[in-house]
Amino acid sequence: MLKNGYRYTKTMVLGEELLKDTGNRYRFVNQRASKGNAEKGLEAGATVTLQIVEDHSKLVIDKATGLEQDNNVLETFDCTILGVAYPLPYKKGDYVALENFDASLSYYINFSFILRFHGIKLLKSANLQGQGSVSNAAAGQAK
Repeated sequence: MLKNGYRYTKTMVLGEELLKDTGNRYRFVNQRASKGNAEKGLEAGATVTLQIVEDHSKLVIDKATGLEQDNNVLETFDCTILGVAYPLPYKKGDYVALENFDASLSYYINFSFILRFHGIKLLKSANLQGQGSVSNAAAGQAK
């Protein structure tokens, strides 16, 4: 058996399906700087914690109990927005949408998602239409 075999595995994340199932609408919880890693092709940016506010995914039935499993509403997750200036101009409770999912730099390992995007935008709370987009093209303007 290969010890530390996790180094050689990478499980693909279906990021576009995640965005579709959750309506690409999240509540902004927190942020921290992300240093990036030039050797791995990762730009510096911001890692954000987001709360899922809706989940339209298919119901899952637990095989052992036959009961319906809970959905992801109110769960939180972290993702990194590459190429943006930290801090992002958002505050706790803002509604945001993610942009430009990067499947080549995202993966699932050891029961954890490593999600990377190249943009995030503020949604108006009244009608939830996009405004205040921050992407790596606007990285210098995020401060």
